[in-house]
Amino acid sequence: MTKPNTGELDAEDGAREEIRRYAVGFFASLLLTGGAFAAVLSALPTSWKVVLVCMAALLQIVTHLRNFLHLSFSGQQSREDLLLVLFSVCLLAIMAGGTWYIMSDLGGRMHQSDETGMAAHAMPDP
Repeated sequence: MTKPNTGELDAEDGAREEIRRYAVGFFASLLLTGGAFAAVLSALPTSWKVVLVCMAALLQIVTHLRNFLHLSFSGQQSREDLLLVLFSVCLLAIMAGGTWYIMSDLGGRMHQSDETGMAAHAMPDP
């Protein structure tokens, strides 16, 4: 915040705005987390529970980006912010996808059927 006609920053107004922004983000995060827990504990069908938890997770991500990381996609640094978010999402997708692939392949190898795995090592019947 600037003082009128001076161009100087008013530290008190800036601090007040920061605290307000963090408080809004904190209470929104609490509300979304509580909503996700309430959805899971409710008597709704499982498909509705999954949809509600996923929606709460996406809104939680947006809340954290805007209120805590101060990312807004309008302004001077919007292009750099967008590239930062996209790069982070790509890295997370590669790590999660790679982990899923490795674990599913390992699970398939550990639980092979008898024709290739266990039958070759089985002891003959007397």
